[in-house]
Amino acid sequence: MDLFVINRYRDKDEEIDLAEQEAKHLERLKKRIAERKTAYSVKKTLNEITLKPQKPAEEPKSEPILNQEESVERKQEPLVDKTDNNIQKQTSKKAKPSHEFKVLGVNDFEKKTKVSRVLPYWLSHPINVPKSLKTASCPVEKQDWLHSTLKATLMSEGVTNLFPVQEKVVPFILNEHKSTYPFWPHDICVSAPTGSGKTLSFVLPIVQILMNDIGCHIRALVVLPVQELAAQVAKVFKKYCMKTRLKVALLGGSIPMQQEQQNIVRYTETLGWVSEADIVVCTAGRLVEHLQTTEGFTLSHLKFLVIDEADRIMDHIQNDWLYHVDKHIKLENELMTGRHSNVTWNSLVEQKPPPHKLLFSATLSQDPEKLEQWGLFQPKLFSASKSNNYEDEEQIRLYATPEELTEEYVTCEAEHKPLILYNFLVNQKWDKVLCFTNASEAAHRLAVLLNTWGRGQFKVAELSSALDKATRESVLKKFTQSEINVLIGTDALARGIDIPDCNYVVSYDPPRNIKTYIHRVGRTGRAGRLGHAVTILLQNQVNQFKEIIQSGGKAEIPQCEVEANVLENLSESYQQAMRETKNQIHAEIDSKVQKSLGIKRRLKSKPQKRKFEK
Repeated sequence: MDLFVINRYRDKDEEIDLAEQEAKHLERLKKRIAERKTAYSVKKTLNEITLKPQKPAEEPKSEPILNQEESVERKQEPLVDKTDNNIQKQTSKKAKPSHEFKVLGVNDFEKKTKVSRVLPYWLSHPINVPKSLKTASCPVEKQDWLHSTLKATLMSEGVTNLFPVQEKVVPFILNEHKSTYPFWPHDICVSAPTGSGKTLSFVLPIVQILMNDIGCHIRALVVLPVQELAAQVAKVFKKYCMKTRLKVALLGGSIPMQQEQQNIVRYTETLGWVSEADIVVCTAGRLVEHLQTTEGFTLSHLKFLVIDEADRIMDHIQNDWLYHVDKHIKLENELMTGRHSNVTWNSLVEQKPPPHKLLFSATLSQDPEKLEQWGLFQPKLFSASKSNNYEDEEQIRLYATPEELTEEYVTCEAEHKPLILYNFLVNQKWDKVLCFTNASEAAHRLAVLLNTWGRGQFKVAELSSALDKATRESVLKKFTQSEINVLIGTDALARGIDIPDCNYVVSYDPPRNIKTYIHRVGRTGRAGRLGHAVTILLQNQVNQFKEIIQSGGKAEIPQCEVEANVLENLSESYQQAMRETKNQIHAEIDSKVQKSLGIKRRLKSKPQKRKFEK
């Protein structure tokens, strides 16, 4: 019935009574409102907080007389009032003043908890390799695990004792390949100082394992970052394969592509495509070209995959060569064995193990994310690090230098840098010096200045990427034969190139990072010989250089002093040499401009063929 409204008929007297009741009800409401207003005013005065101390003998104030309804309300409200007062007092103590500004970035200044680094077991517990090459305790003749042919070749090359890295790595690789299926060999990573014999560490076991195999297939692939290193490693392989049936091919881009293809594959009517090489030494970019264009080039029989200067190839992967190699090997194996839908004994037996990967570098990265891209199988690490504390990140990333190397730095002003270098060459009689600059233009200017200033006392040559390969080889040969005393170049020389009998290394410009420094100073003090490395710094470069050295976990390098009177005695001849050098460089620039203008004139003088409209 709530949906309906029922209007009843009322008399006039009833309507008058209803109006009176409404008026009375309205008055009661007004009165109640007034009473509530007075009660609220009293409650507000009680809730106020006063800072003045209360008097102990204060008489209670007389409260106004309230009616019954208001007294009932007051009886129900005291608990609420007390709690409200307590809350207000607590919040007033904790509340900050309204005028205070919020400071942004407060959390950035708080010292955050250091997260401990967790490395895989093979990285945190490497196989230690001694750094010192003086105490040779591994005579070649007494090693039973080494083949007699290789022993004879080593003895003919004057190698009577193996270096520590060779003593550790070579027998490990040989033992890994003695295991039969289904035990695959452990991949290895070797981090040892420059000049410690890393090349022979993979040349000797590869030659010994492959020399008894029947058939000519590509069974070892060695990848390097640049042509010069590839040619150097190929030369070592050919030397130790001389008394065996193994053939070595170099794919570095130094000869035309068609000639390289003829050196690695040959087509026969009976067998089809046949490999002409057992061991291939190549650069990463050239390898991808042959995989994509050379018909008959296959890596299905590959046993070894060696990556020398692995950190450099890791940082500058050319054409994603590792992906192409893995994909090529996988496709070749599927074509040879066929795809098996079910897992059977035959499918397991026919499955070939992946190539044994061997990574070598003097500054091998120990970042697990970077090493993961190589797809290593249960790897082992050989490290020449002197620290065994692998819980601290700073102690993990150690880079080692040979103990036979003496390292120093010298500070001077910018205009005195040539004077310091000239003092080393003339006054201290330094010979076979390798000097590094950060740009090829700086190397050229310094070479011209020293040749002009020396006036026949020493011979200076530059070696940079601006020269062609034949010129670079000729300069290196003259430096080896002492026809050139000082060789000035850029960091292109600092990577793995073996420069025999280099006595001194001078960093004319400071290195950019720890890896560059390690490879620079590694050009001297190689193979157990003594070496000396000096870095010339400006005063504002000293702190940065010390930070670079500390980032590699090396001890502080001592500073050598050069007397001021020595530099003063050389200043007059230096000014004269600078004037002659400027004139010579200006003459070179003018000749280049004249040549370019002559070429443009000849091009303009040639009659242009007119195009006839059809």
